[in-house]
Amino acid sequence: MTSSIIVTDDLSVTSGRALREVFSKQLKLQILESPDEGSLSTFEGKLLHSAVSINGEKISGTVLLQLPEALAHQITEIMLGSAGDAEEIRDVTGEICNMIAGRVKAELHASGYPATLGTPTVSVGQRIALQQRGEARLSSTDWLVEGHDTGTLNLQVQIRIIA
Repeated sequence: MTSSIIVTDDLSVTSGRALREVFSKQLKLQILESPDEGSLSTFEGKLLHSAVSINGEKISGTVLLQLPEALAHQITEIMLGSAGDAEEIRDVTGEICNMIAGRVKAELHASGYPATLGTPTVSVGQRIALQQRGEARLSSTDWLVEGHDTGTLNLQVQIRIIA
């Protein structure tokens, strides 16, 4: 099996492992994959979206994390020890996505695809769905935070191997 097959076939496993690791180690929160596929698509409140690009000579991609506003507030309080203002909440959301993207990038590097991370961008709005294009692989999963009724979060990772 070539490393490009490993990278694309295990994308959902890699991204799920990265998300679990960040939530358990950095936030002391346990997450579970949602049994309801697309459950975040019915969410009616505001979502914070953070995206980080992954770019290298042989690979390009995006990590997109989407959090309900209430969960972003909780995460900010955990990270900062206080509620935080709107800018701090956006910064923390971006930093969490950056940590997840860093773990995905490390696994890509170990598979022979060195890359760098872009600067996180954060926006507020309704759910975003990345579209799979061409040879790119896309993983999209919804997750529940165990013991917290703050809604479902969504992680999307899209990776394209450059020939």
